[in-house]
Amino acid sequence: MIKIKIIIIPIFILSFLSIANGATTGETFHEETKLTWTQILKDLIIPNPAKPPQFKEYNDKPKIVMPAPEYKGISLEDALTKRRSIREYSKNPLTLPEVSQLLFSAQGITGKQFGTLLRTAPSAGALYPFEIYIIVNDVETLKKGIYHYSVRDHTIILIKEGDFRKDVMHAALDQEMMKDAGVVFVLSAIFDRVRSKYGERGYRYTYMEAGHISQNIYLQATSLGLGSVVIGAFIDNDINELVGVDGKKEAVIALHAVGKI
Repeated sequence: MIKIKIIIIPIFILSFLSIANGATTGETFHEETKLTWTQILKDLIIPNPAKPPQFKEYNDKPKIVMPAPEYKGISLEDALTKRRSIREYSKNPLTLPEVSQLLFSAQGITGKQFGTLLRTAPSAGALYPFEIYIIVNDVETLKKGIYHYSVRDHTIILIKEGDFRKDVMHAALDQEMMKDAGVVFVLSAIFDRVRSKYGERGYRYTYMEAGHISQNIYLQATSLGLGSVVIGAFIDNDINELVGVDGKKEAVIALHAVGKI
């Protein structure tokens, strides 16, 4: 009971201060990221942050080449009709080709234009702020652990070996499908890739893009006959720490579980 009171009191104080200031945190975010002529002129005068490297590298670790994403499934119209958020999975492992196809659907390279590698999901200014990590719980031929997806060559890199099912489940408020899923996609954004062009408005574009990526994963999972669900309820600091990002320059925006049904 004492612990609960200690937690509740600071939350109450913060809430009271927000009300006293006339705006909640969400309202302030919405207001500060509005596109106005004043903001446009401000962006012309005050420089935006420098653009970070387009690709995150883990050069000190070996790469695992994924199977070519050559699966041809059901029609788009059928996938749209059948798509559901599915939270219960069987104990059968995912296959490597299935994971490969899902990764491609999330951020796979689809072409090149003006020197920029284009991807399966749309991105404001083709700036692509997202990095994709996968927490492998049960995939044939893959060790359990956390992997980073290298989009340029369609490979994955094991950055942290181990069984993280309980960690990701607890971070996601003990939602059991997180430990039952064959794999959990972690969508992490490097904000300055977008802010370098669009300033504070770039935050909105980044959150929009997370939805584009998750819908791609949903539809691909449906076509593969798999179950999936996107998760927005998680303890940010726990997930950021789990995949090794700082939570500020790069932060996890969404999780997406996929498993056999």
